Amino acid sequence: MIRKDDLAALMVQECDICIHLHSKLGPQSASYRPSEGQRTSVELLRYLAICGIAGIRCMADKNWKQFRQFTDRVATMSVEEFPAAMARQREEIREFFAGIGEAELENQEAPLPGGGTRPLGIAILAGPFKWLTAYKLQLFLYAKASGASGIGTANAWAGIDAPPRTS
Repeated sequence: MIRKDDLAALMVQECDICIHLHSKLGPQSASYRPSEGQRTSVELLRYLAICGIAGIRCMADKNWKQFRQFTDRVATMSVEEFPAAMARQREEIREFFAGIGEAELENQEAPLPGGGTRPLGIAILAGPFKWLTAYKLQLFLYAKASGASGIGTANAWAGIDAPPRTS
């Protein structure tokens, strides 16, 4: 079974990679939208800035109505404010895991957004952790599509620039 420190570290790493990918966005990318009906880059950043901790809190507190308080706090966030918002989420994730026991993660039933329940640790893994990972990759694709053509796998998965190729 995955331990709470492992899950926390994985979620924090996803936050750090998102901050790295944000640094690859060009000034023209804020309004980038792949197609009608999809989020713009800034809308995607706003969601990424809260989706991990919002899901965790809603599951742990058994109250999905509080998700709105998280979306409200980033409703007017600019692209430039994203790193600070992501750093805040990263710290809130650390604080959550520091304040909960392994037994609670294993035994506390947590409501899922689509209905039903799962043990809290599994629910966090299947929800907020996956959301951070999936939307991080969407951010990677948005960055590439809006002009950051030089980024690649290392940026998306490790949050680093690939070393230069040697001949």
